[in-house]
Order: sequence, then C-alpha cells, then structure tokens
Amino acid sequence: MSTEQNMPARGRHPDAAPARRFRRLLYGSTAVIALLMVTLIGANLAQGPHLTSAQINLGTSVERAGQRLLLQSNEPLAAVAADQVSITPAANATTTVTANSLDVQFTDVLRYNTSYTVNVRDVKSISAGASSTFSYSFTTPDPVMYFLATSAGEGTNDAIKSVPLSGGDAITVFSAPHIRQFVAFANSLVVNTINDDDTDALTIVSLTGGTAIPVQLAGAGTVTSLQASPGSNLFGYTFSPAPSPQYQTPPDQLFAYDLTRGQDYAIPITGADHEQLSARDWMFVPGTTSLVALAAGSAQPGSALQLIDTLGEREGTSGAVVVGAAQTLNGFVPGTKRLVTTQAGVSTATDLGTTPPASTPFALSSSSPLAGHPLGGMCLAPNGRYAAVTSAPSHISFVDLADGTTVSTVNGSQPNWCSNG
Repeated sequence: MSTEQNMPARGRHPDAAPARRFRRLLYGSTAVIALLMVTLIGANLAQGPHLTSAQINLGTSVERAGQRLLLQSNEPLAAVAADQVSITPAANATTTVTANSLDVQFTDVLRYNTSYTVNVRDVKSISAGASSTFSYSFTTPDPVMYFLATSAGEGTNDAIKSVPLSGGDAITVFSAPHIRQFVAFANSLVVNTINDDDTDALTIVSLTGGTAIPVQLAGAGTVTSLQASPGSNLFGYTFSPAPSPQYQTPPDQLFAYDLTRGQDYAIPITGADHEQLSARDWMFVPGTTSLVALAAGSAQPGSALQLIDTLGEREGTSGAVVVGAAQTLNGFVPGTKRLVTTQAGVSTATDLGTTPPASTPFALSSSSPLAGHPLGGMCLAPNGRYAAVTSAPSHISFVDLADGTTVSTVNGSQPNWCSNG
C-alpha cells in the first residue's frame, strides 16, 4: 500500500509558515519594545529627576542645630553646589548627595511657627540629561506656653494657663487657691502649692487625664526653688524645713525627681563633702541628667562649683565633682553645655560637655540674657531665638530676638521658659 499521499511535498514543511510568522512577530515586538525603551529614556532625560519623598523631624528642628531635611529622588543624583540651594525665609544649611538622597542639613536652629520652602535648582542625575527643581515646604511647630495667672480676688483661685506662642485664647490647665511656682513637661506639670497651714505641697499633675501624684517632701516646710529638665524628664527643687525647737536643720536642701519612675522617692543630692547639699544656686545641665550647684553660705570668691549626676546619686554609682569655682551662676549658652559663671567680677564659660570641663573668658552683658536665669525680667526660649519678657505687675511679652518684634502677650508671670534647664 502506497503511503505517498501522507508525505509532504518536497521543500515544504507543515511548520514553516507559523515559524516565519512567529519570527516576524518576535522581531516586530522587539523593535516596538526597543523603541518604547528609547522613548522612555528620552522622556526621562528630557524631564530630569523627580522628588519622590521628603523627611524632617519638625520637633527637633526648633530645638537643636544640625537637623536634616532628606529629599529622595527616583534616581541617583549628581553632586549639588551650594548656590543651587535656596531657603525661604533665609536659613543656613549645607547640602550633600548620596545615591538617591539629597541631604539638606540646617546649621542653625529653625524658628517656631514658620513656613519654610527649600528649593534646589538644576538637579541632575548621574547619567546627566535634563535638570529639574526640587521644592519642598514645611511648617515648624507653634509651641504651647505655660504661665501663672494669680487670683483676681477673694474666692478665686490662682491658675496655670496655656497659650500658643503665636497668641490666642489662654486655657486654664490647673487651678488652686495658692500656687507658688510650677514647671512644665510635655504631658505633665509639677506644681508647688501652699497649704492652709502655710507649708508647701508639691504635686505632679497629668495633662492627659491621669491621676495626680503627690511628691513626698522631707516634712513640713517650704519649696524654695523648682526647676525642670524636660528633655531628661527630671525636675529638682530646694526645700527648707519648718523651724523646729528641738533641732536646727539647714535650709535649701537640694533634691531631684525622675518622672520616668512614676510615684517614687525624691533623690537627696549630696555635695563633695558627702553631706546633704544646701544649695544657694543650682541648675540642670541641658540635655543630661546632671546638675551644677553652689553650696549655701559660699558666696565668697572661690566657691566650689559642683557637678552632680542625679541618677548616679540615686544608684550610688557617682558623687559630686568639683569642676571650678564661682560666685554666681548666670546660665547656659543656648544650644550648648557651656555654663557662664561670674567670680570677682569676671565671667567665665565652662564647657561641661568636655572631659575635663574647659573654661574660657566670656563677655556677659545685661542685654544678652542666658537661658534658665532671667536678667532684667527676661529669659530665653530653649532654642535661644525668642525671649519671654516679664514686666510689672503681671505682663509677659514673647519677643522674636531676630527683629525685636513682639509675637504675643499674656497677663501673667512665671513663663515656663524661665524654669527649664
């Protein structure tokens, strides 16, 4: 039986035509893809890099210098020169590029409640091509200020009030018949009130609805100084016991309290002589758990300036260290750990951030107040760019030191800037 009808014709294969069609389709598709890629690359080179995201810690931008705005690109970037960057309102900054990131680092502390725009022009990728402009805007926080408003008369309470720095209606956050002083933290106040028997009480008051915590004082007496270190969640105070006919106790005994431990015992602070320290002046070292103090009754030139770690005191792991001599503590240079002191009419800045602390001469004038201790009714904001000016009888003006303009005013006293370390 012949099988010739089942054999294909010479030179013809049943799969040849589909194969040719597949090849034509493949070549055509490849050409289209290549053309599309060329088009996309051309479009990308024509448009330049794109800003895909931006990051900045707004809270710390108004607290410390050196904060960063990180601008992310869709592709690796070429280096950026200083003259390509503009910031409105003006602020000093340096700019570096690493791969897809453009890092704008502010060399100054930024202003409160201010809208900034950062423009970077002629931004190019490492593959060159067209350039583009990166633009990003952000607004810094408007801090809440606290102050004391004394009672208007019989039957009314003293009140601690809050108000935005930019101004507005003040809100009462705590009231009591007799408030002597207070300090403010992010989520709480520490309030020194006067009892009916004229002794003092100290209470930690929650600003978020928590239970108030009484601070156990060393008996009946008076709180003579109250200061806070908000960044370290510490406050401290000096306490003068009520006079006793049986025995004499020294005044102005220094204590510290760690808010992170909730209800706890206050930490007695001892001096270089290992005795409870009676401090005629003291303050926290910014950004640390340490404080500096001058012992009571040591106003003569050459008084020991003592540096004490409060947590080391509690744990028994460290004690007071004498780091110099002084008559007066004038405060810290804003944004630093440089303590300005005066002795025999000469002012000195001691950098407590170095080991050992280094001291240099310092020119101090009444027109240049330092944080912590008000000079002439004035004390500085933590960032050193604003001042709270208190005038009689009870009036506070918040002033922008850049141009001397008054940002807002309130009727009251004891702005919280003046008690913060």
